[in-house]
Amino acid sequence: MDFKELGLIFEKIPIELNYGLKINQVLTLADVHSLLHEPGENAIYILPDNTEIDSNSLSVMVSPVYSSVYELYLIERSSSVELAIHKIAAENLMGKKRFKKGGYIFFPAVSDAHSFSAFVELIAHLRSPKGCPWDRKQTHASLRTTLLEETYEVLEAIDEKDMNSLKEELGDLLLQIVLQSQIASEEGVFTIHSVIEGIYKKIVFRHPHIFKDWKVKGVEEVIKNWEILKAQERSEKNRKPINHLLDSIPKSLPALSLAQKYQERAARVGFDWTDIAPVIEKIEEEIAEFKNAPDMTSRERELGDLLFAMVNLIRWYGLDAESVLRQMNERFLKRFNFIEENAAAQGRKITDLSLAEMDEIWEKAKHI
Repeated sequence: MDFKELGLIFEKIPIELNYGLKINQVLTLADVHSLLHEPGENAIYILPDNTEIDSNSLSVMVSPVYSSVYELYLIERSSSVELAIHKIAAENLMGKKRFKKGGYIFFPAVSDAHSFSAFVELIAHLRSPKGCPWDRKQTHASLRTTLLEETYEVLEAIDEKDMNSLKEELGDLLLQIVLQSQIASEEGVFTIHSVIEGIYKKIVFRHPHIFKDWKVKGVEEVIKNWEILKAQERSEKNRKPINHLLDSIPKSLPALSLAQKYQERAARVGFDWTDIAPVIEKIEEEIAEFKNAPDMTSRERELGDLLFAMVNLIRWYGLDAESVLRQMNERFLKRFNFIEENAAAQGRKITDLSLAEMDEIWEKAKHI
């Protein structure tokens, strides 16, 4: 790294040092899929000799972070002592350019950008003695319900294909992650940075077919290797050994999801039917057993068996049981609301309608 040359660059380019400077060495820009810095900091990327910049690829990385009028700098080393500096708006990035003698890309900081580190500091401030009494009072356990609610709100936004809501709900979920990490940091257990470091290392470790020389033929081998590597991680971390295949599946999952996870894990080792016919026959068998159940305790058990068999049928079709039921819940909500709206349009309450009238309106709702 030539710090003298960097000094020459910043004699010609204005830089607000209050926002720091991040220096990134990249072997090839083609290997970079997203920017390696935050918009609230200055950043310079050092390009080796014969680097070719595809402006379209660069624009794909820049446009989600900066506005179209944001201006960055392409700096080309034209000789051992000369630098050609090109200031260009993000919207004008186009074509390809080769930097034969290497060069730099400089991204000036955006002063009003809110970086991840600034967000972490914001949450730390809320937890400080000068912060918010409510935030200071929270514990890992007290936030459990909120964390679950925010997760479900993310899922709802996904189901409704509402991207604006998804953006907002992901922010709410991120708040919970950072807040939990801040509490742990105050307890001296871990920090948000160690959380990120841990998941980064885990993803790299569990993708040896990408980051090492492992060979895989398809998705099934990737999943098989994933389970092997998970077991290896657990052993290396001296965690309680998993004595049974299903032990690593969290029992706190929603019941439908847990049932499907059990079935999927069992199927991986061959505990599964070879075609769908017996899966459907099992459902018919469970219905018959429910009808013949002698008491309520037996009926409850048989209903559980029936639900489990239904989840298996859903799994066989490559669907998600939670999503299937959630979609039905949404259909029921819309159809029942339609009945209420029809009653109101007649100047009546839903309780004034007979069952036959409600059924008739329900059938109409199914075709809307």
